[in-house]
Amino acid sequence: MSTDRPSDAAPRGGQDDSPAARDEGVPGPGVAAPLFTAHLQEGLDSALRELAAAPTILVGLDFDGVLAPIVLDPATSRMLPESAGAVADLAGMPGVEVAVVSGREANDLVALAQVPVGTRVVGSHGAQWGTVVLSPAGELVLEADPVELTPEQEALRAELVRETEAIAAGVPGAWVQVKPAAAVLHTRRAARDDAARLTRAALDGPAARSGVQTVVGKEVVEMAVLDVTKGDALVRLRSAVGADAVLYAGDDTTDEDAFAVLLGDGDVSIKVGDGETGAAYRVADPEEFSAVLLRLVELREDTPL
Repeated sequence: MSTDRPSDAAPRGGQDDSPAARDEGVPGPGVAAPLFTAHLQEGLDSALRELAAAPTILVGLDFDGVLAPIVLDPATSRMLPESAGAVADLAGMPGVEVAVVSGREANDLVALAQVPVGTRVVGSHGAQWGTVVLSPAGELVLEADPVELTPEQEALRAELVRETEAIAAGVPGAWVQVKPAAAVLHTRRAARDDAARLTRAALDGPAARSGVQTVVGKEVVEMAVLDVTKGDALVRLRSAVGADAVLYAGDDTTDEDAFAVLLGDGDVSIKVGDGETGAAYRVADPEEFSAVLLRLVELREDTPL
């Protein structure tokens, strides 16, 4: 697993640093699941065992950088096949609730993720809520709760969109996404100097308006008119499903709010990738996280309930 570690305050997880493990090498994409899962660090595997034994568990998952590798064009992002299979298996198990919790717009997320019917979906960092259902035409669609804004919030959102589009205008690779409660500046495909300049302009301009909640993620600045976080979403999800234990995995700064609310016995927080974190465990990338999901499926199948 990854040689990067969580902060000293958090239990360590991720890689077996023994000489024997280093000699074997770290498995990468395409390695068979039995070998892959054998490289889970003992502390993380023990935590998964405890989680799997809980009567009702919630598996909360970010999409980009966790279930799907980060790509230059967000519209081409797809879940890894191993993770997709594991998510489908978990969603079909008694006592297991699966939720995808993402900064993406919820309907776009459903179209890309292709998660099983019944999966709970939280989009826009907690502003959008729904469940995946099958349409009369046989397509996976989101049955969503409406996003309700006051007239003042609607007006503010319109101003955010206008100002952010003006900032991004004429800059190759930069674009603005309009969400039900937010405007989002994307700079992943822009030149690095342009990305830094646009980010600063957004933070000094529309993001500084009164009533705006700003989230700075990986190559994005999201400016919302609702005060929501992934932590709030996870608390609400836990209550809604009556979970005895929760697993949450994320890769971005926005996921730290979710890690911070996992305080119960049996809870498991996993940071995917590098960077400082409050998560208890870490894996290197979505390929390694697929091993976590495969292992959880195996453990849950073997747990008498």
